[in-house]
Amino acid sequence: MRSPKPAFLTMVLALLVFWALVSPALGQGSGMTVSSDYELFGTTNLNGGGHVTWTLTGDAARTLRADIVHLYDEYPRVPQGFLFGGQATSGNHDGIIQVPEGQAFTNDAESILEATYPGSTVGGTQVGYFLLDRSTLLEKDLVNGFNRSTSGIVGMDANSAADLQIEFLFNGATNTADVTMPLTTEAYAQALFRVFSVLAAQAGSRPVVPAATGAPGWHVVFYDPSHPALWAGNTTSCSLGTNASCRYDNGANLSAATVMDSALGAAGTWLDLRFASSAWVTFNYTGQVADSGDVVRVQVATEAANLTWTTVASGTFSLGQNTAPGTWRPVSLNLSAYLGQKVRLRLQFTSDGAGTAPGFFVGGFTIHAPASYAGPIVESDAHYLIGLLSFSNFQVPSGNPTLIRTPGGEILFYSDRFDTASPSPDAVRYEAFNAMENPQVLFVVLVVAAYVISRLQDSAYDRYREAHPSVYRPAVHKAKWLHWLGRIAILLLILFYFVPTAFFVVGLRVYFNGPAYFFVALAASLTLGLGTRAYYRQRLEEAPPPGPAIQPADGDVEAGPEVAEEVEEAPAVVHCTHCLRTIHEGEQTYACSCGAFYHMSCAAGLMRCPNCRKPIAGIDRVGEKRSMSMRCSSCGEVQTVPEGADPRTLTCASCGGSLRSLDAGKRYLLVASNPAIAFHWLADLCKGGKPALVITPAAPDRLRLEFGLKGAQVVQVSAQAAGAVDPRKLDPVGLKAILPLAREGKAGVLLYDGLDQLVSVSSMGDVVRFLRKANDMAFVHQITVIGRVGPGVLAETEIDRLAAEFDEVLDLSARL
Repeated sequence: MRSPKPAFLTMVLALLVFWALVSPALGQGSGMTVSSDYELFGTTNLNGGGHVTWTLTGDAARTLRADIVHLYDEYPRVPQGFLFGGQATSGNHDGIIQVPEGQAFTNDAESILEATYPGSTVGGTQVGYFLLDRSTLLEKDLVNGFNRSTSGIVGMDANSAADLQIEFLFNGATNTADVTMPLTTEAYAQALFRVFSVLAAQAGSRPVVPAATGAPGWHVVFYDPSHPALWAGNTTSCSLGTNASCRYDNGANLSAATVMDSALGAAGTWLDLRFASSAWVTFNYTGQVADSGDVVRVQVATEAANLTWTTVASGTFSLGQNTAPGTWRPVSLNLSAYLGQKVRLRLQFTSDGAGTAPGFFVGGFTIHAPASYAGPIVESDAHYLIGLLSFSNFQVPSGNPTLIRTPGGEILFYSDRFDTASPSPDAVRYEAFNAMENPQVLFVVLVVAAYVISRLQDSAYDRYREAHPSVYRPAVHKAKWLHWLGRIAILLLILFYFVPTAFFVVGLRVYFNGPAYFFVALAASLTLGLGTRAYYRQRLEEAPPPGPAIQPADGDVEAGPEVAEEVEEAPAVVHCTHCLRTIHEGEQTYACSCGAFYHMSCAAGLMRCPNCRKPIAGIDRVGEKRSMSMRCSSCGEVQTVPEGADPRTLTCASCGGSLRSLDAGKRYLLVASNPAIAFHWLADLCKGGKPALVITPAAPDRLRLEFGLKGAQVVQVSAQAAGAVDPRKLDPVGLKAILPLAREGKAGVLLYDGLDQLVSVSSMGDVVRFLRKANDMAFVHQITVIGRVGPGVLAETEIDRLAAEFDEVLDLSARL
């Protein structure tokens, strides 16, 4: 059963990524939700578009619907003074919003976003790094597009309580290479309400905007060539342009009242403040009056059958407000008390009979009544950007950002709830290119760091494992905790590359920026790579690998007389260098001149000493050569064989099989010129239906014909033959060919025939690496491995390298 640790770690990381990507739910009551997404691509200058969706609930929805009804249904055209004054509304004054009326409203909202309304000089809406210059409804179909792009508008009246939703498409591009931008914006929220703003300013011959209509005594004059003004004097008292000699009449009572749009008749008389969030009037004046009985008043009257004029606070100008000739004084008067009503403004001048003066000249008369949204906003943004850009330097005390890096670009999700009275302070830095924050550069850092950690740890373990004899290698295990540290480090590097804001999930508002990622990747690579190497080196020093038991050389150990006597009287028990089993006292042995000991049976199957590579002829044989009887393990017939001969190399005269089979699950290297020996062992081991696989440079058909291979799969290794395994790609293509044999789980047989030829067409390093992995796989699945190498082809050092990957070497090079 597999350890639960990998599954647990994977689950934890998956939860972290999920929580990082899913923005927490934000409560929504009465207010506005603005959801936007941006899809841009490029290199340094990004182009594209996106979507924005407004969802209004409660009072916010009722307010916007009422505004649409009042302006686009009640008026046949937008009154002068509004941003879109003079534009047709298709209004039929039935109190219900129809599709043409709704379309007129959304068209004006598009103009607000595009900044193409009269008087605008901006040319788009700036949202952080992005300039929005075109927008339209989500569905462009003129007939049904409005209904599919909006809800809660058509068929509704001013008192409807349904939620309201509008969806727009927009286009634009980045227009900055480096900016620290707020993550929230009111630009989208205010676009729906700015449509209802009023800005009426005096111009040219219209000193009061809209102009005074036939008011006796008030005249449009030019105080000087650059200052048109409204004046309540008597033009017969002077020549126009000679202002110093101009006078007003005694006992005057003159008024000039505003008319917003005379083309609308009575409805156009009124200044409609039902949409405004604030209102004020500004103007400049200059001049003098004779005494305190001569007064100019700014007055206001609300809509009624009989007008009642009330002087605006601070709207009285008399002797105390005189100015020096030619000095213009600015005035701003608050009209907020009249919000939600229709009103008229007027200038009234009265004088007593005590004397005259030039009077007051009024210019630059401007009515300000901006409309805006005030209340809570839930903002949710998604930025899908493909290019060299990067987001960094997150300053987010309140919102919920999630940044996802990818090799193609970056994705930024953000959500927050704030009020227009207290905007969110959240901000982030956008850069068109920054090498330290660039996602492509950081991806290369991730790949290199992951490779270095994995490679250094694996190579350190491989060196540690190769330091042990091949027979002990299957029992040499990795330090799992250390290699798991490497895997965890790689997983964390992957996590913080793709989700650098992952710490936000646990409440830590810490961003894993590019320089920090560089440092952590470098530190992890060096610490885990070099640390693993040092750890395995220390283990080798503390517990050296076991080796074959040999007799100590003269002078190596000082033995006392008592010890020497014991050795002579009772020889110490040693281990067979070939099979590593114990040689008990009294057993017949071979003693090589190099100090290695062998069982008689083990030495009989060897042509050279594996320890010193000296020929068998150079070994002192203990005991006499005699014949002995041995029963065949296959047929049971008794055979006469030379004493000490390896029964695995002898053939039964009765059944033709080996007297003794090779041990299942072990790895044998056969040095023999005749491949028939190896195929004979293969056939012997495959009795009983065990699967077999032959990897050979020879043609498969020739081998099947020559050796009668039945049921064995043959994989040819050749650079020219069709369907063969390329000798330069033994790892991994050759390993894949072994997988079916391993998966059968029947403890089959694997034969490498002609290893010397594989080395000649590939390289010793490639073959050894292939054998190491293939033999490990075979050991795990109890597969018996036979490798045959021809004598005299490879150098002894090369045969030694091959022998290190096998449990036993059988030298039958003397046999034909």
